[in-house]
Amino acid sequence: MEERGLGLSEAYGLIGLADSVATDEGGLNWQRVAEQFLESRADRRSSTLGDLRYRVGNFLKTLETKPKPRDGRSLMRAYTAQHFAKCPPGGKGRRAHLGDVAALLDFAVTRCGADACWKPIEGDELRELIGSVHRVAGEELRRPIKPEQLAGLLDALAADGKPELRLAVGLVGLFGLRPAELAVLRIDDGGRLRVGADVKRNRWAMKRPKAERLALPLDIPGREGEGGRFLQLYASGLVKLPPRILTTIELGEFKPVGEAFRKLLERYPYWQSLAEANPGLTPYSLRHGYAWRGHKSYERSLSVRDLSALMGHTPAVHLQNYGKWTDEEGLIEAVERLSAFAKVQEVAATHQIS
Repeated sequence: MEERGLGLSEAYGLIGLADSVATDEGGLNWQRVAEQFLESRADRRSSTLGDLRYRVGNFLKTLETKPKPRDGRSLMRAYTAQHFAKCPPGGKGRRAHLGDVAALLDFAVTRCGADACWKPIEGDELRELIGSVHRVAGEELRRPIKPEQLAGLLDALAADGKPELRLAVGLVGLFGLRPAELAVLRIDDGGRLRVGADVKRNRWAMKRPKAERLALPLDIPGREGEGGRFLQLYASGLVKLPPRILTTIELGEFKPVGEAFRKLLERYPYWQSLAEANPGLTPYSLRHGYAWRGHKSYERSLSVRDLSALMGHTPAVHLQNYGKWTDEEGLIEAVERLSAFAKVQEVAATHQIS
């Protein structure tokens, strides 16, 4: 009562809860605590609950490792060491994992009578476990997937027999969609792809009707016509979007659609190796790659006005997000293209004189 600031009846009730999850030896039965924790969150959507079960399973595995965790601090540190090989510092993955671990520990203390030593760590110590993203200057702006990387990803998905995820990646990457916009696609009477306007709008903006936007593919150089083939495949219904994305679309919310896409892609081994070799690459980089190709991949680039309209934002937003990112490879390529163009012009002028 003194330690937790509880009244007599509350403390008595907590003792009863502690007895219900105690082992025969008087310890805490973490398996029962975990089961009760999951039951308390049974109203979550299926995808969220699946992720939660996965992390609770990791939690229980961590409890059995040596040296065995004896309090919340040692458990969270052990969990971080054991399960974050594919979770980069500072990312959403670490935040989600540690958030669920902290929630389970807090549930054990406040709802199951576990000793206060099992309280989760917080503040600076928690931020230390989450870490921070190490970025090269400019990478934090909008790192795009390069054309050859997108081509390799699409080919790998085909070779690995993942046509549904390949369709989703192709639509997002070749048409420059926000992943959540997979929920609001429509084929018009002319066979063009139209994208609904509600994904990025708040309640106030939703009161003002906004037209769908036209989405046109920007093909990977050397793979011309690929965007059109993806569009035909989507329109035919012969290949559908991944079941997890379709299930999320049926819920009528947009953000979870993007989350479902992200999770599917981040669990794909080829993508994991691609992201590891290219720090800063995220599933949203597929959309950024569309902007990159529009400005950098063709002999004539699209204007900011046209490209921003295709991507569904204003020219000002486009310049803010895509007007600064570059890398040495891109600079070299741009200068080489300019030099090659100048040489062609020089040769043409020489022929005219002769």
